[in-house]
Amino acid sequence: MPPISLGNRILLFLYGDRNLAGSVLALAGLGAWFAGVFDEWWCPIVAGLYLVGFLAMPASRVLALQVQQEATKANLTASVAGLIAASRKALPPEAIGLLQDIQATVTALAPRLFDGGMAMESAAALINAVTRDLPETVRNYGRLPTAFASLHVVENGKTCKQLLLEQLALLDGQLRRIAESVYQDDAEALVVNGKFLKEKFHSLSFVD
Repeated sequence: MPPISLGNRILLFLYGDRNLAGSVLALAGLGAWFAGVFDEWWCPIVAGLYLVGFLAMPASRVLALQVQQEATKANLTASVAGLIAASRKALPPEAIGLLQDIQATVTALAPRLFDGGMAMESAAALINAVTRDLPETVRNYGRLPTAFASLHVVENGKTCKQLLLEQLALLDGQLRRIAESVYQDDAEALVVNGKFLKEKFHSLSFVD
């Protein structure tokens, strides 16, 4: 997973349970000072109350995990979009079309990474395809002169352009199979839930 940015770390601290608990006690201390409960040493007292509240509240990682997940989903979709934008001039139109198909599949699958609806193998395959295989494929082709890539036969009677389209089609197919697997699991879960509801709410008849 990508690291959490400094801005998000600051937000995690500000909205975290520990900071909120410490702030509540610190505000209570300020209220007591304004009310005249104590006159001296108000600053260390307020700071101490904040520290007590901060340390008393167990650290929660729920918000941090949510931010981490959102960052990962955003990075996956942004990665493909950035790849298309950066390589549009260097790739043939057919390759851009395949990349756009891949982008659509990734956009649909990315939110499913952390909702429990995707197997670990599928999640790993999705992440590897987007962050490693796809950029490497495009990068290797982008190093070649256009004329060489389009005209020169390099393997099994195929040009580099044909190999590029073949490899992109393989990646597209792999991601489509992941999507089909996820959707099939959703469909099966819906069927099972329907059977459960029918059994749960089936009206019983006591007359033969």
